[in-house]
Amino acid sequence: MKNQFELKYSHPGFFKTFWKIKKINPDVLVIKNIQSIYSIFALIIGRLLRKKIIVLLQIDKYRAKQKSRSVDLVGKIFGAKVMTPISGDRKYSNKNKNLFYVPFPVEVKDFDKEYFKDDKINIVCVGKFQERKGHLILAQAINQLKNNFNFKVTLIGEEDEGVYTEELLKYISDNKLGDIIQRKIKIPHKEVMEFFKTQDMLVLPSWDEAASVSIPEAMAHKLAVLSTQDNGTRCYIQEGENGYIFKERSVDDLVVKLKKVVSDKDKLKQMGQHSFELAKEYHTGDKFYEKFTKIL
Repeated sequence: MKNQFELKYSHPGFFKTFWKIKKINPDVLVIKNIQSIYSIFALIIGRLLRKKIIVLLQIDKYRAKQKSRSVDLVGKIFGAKVMTPISGDRKYSNKNKNLFYVPFPVEVKDFDKEYFKDDKINIVCVGKFQERKGHLILAQAINQLKNNFNFKVTLIGEEDEGVYTEELLKYISDNKLGDIIQRKIKIPHKEVMEFFKTQDMLVLPSWDEAASVSIPEAMAHKLAVLSTQDNGTRCYIQEGENGYIFKERSVDDLVVKLKKVVSDKDKLKQMGQHSFELAKEYHTGDKFYEKFTKIL
């Protein structure tokens, strides 16, 4: 894995990149961000070769700061259009004419869903084992509710912050949560998607989360979804319909929202089914392609 310095400043040679792109001769150049030297090179090369340019960013389309200078500049200088998977708050307007909202696409295939495997309420949480991913917040909420509900919680992710992970494991051990909370490390994506089929609910207790694709992935697998307010793709959740949004770092608010879902198993299943309907309406590959070609 590259560190943040390498991600921002390392790059292949400009002319090597130029001739490579010229040889491929694409109709469209898609650039993941505008914060690295490599992406700036790509913008310049795209302009020199007179290609259509799409920049992928994770910013709110509708936000208090109604015009992004960076988005405006890439449009004026490079003729680029910018695509984001985050809608934001529609009480605001968007003054960037070249900024478009396109939800994350995921594979959406219908299947026969069985809820409450082993007579438990099965909860999954996906994210690297970092403090900001909030696993400890979820564990603390489950600890408050464990005597009233039959939970099985699975934390899926990669090892990262060792000290934080030790704190999390100690909390699980000290509060006798070992039979309720399990970890799965470095699971291939395909296996994670299969595992989602056996789950009832996704909980994302993270903060500083620009966007999370696991929300639409869970929706496509008929899960109710809970996310913090500090997650860009919370916009995919219709509160009370397919899930809830709770305050980041707040165990108490998460407990309240969890109880709203798990206290009524029929309602939980209805939320999961509604998630699937939303995934079919907004998150299929065909929907993405339709919106992408309109931008072009």
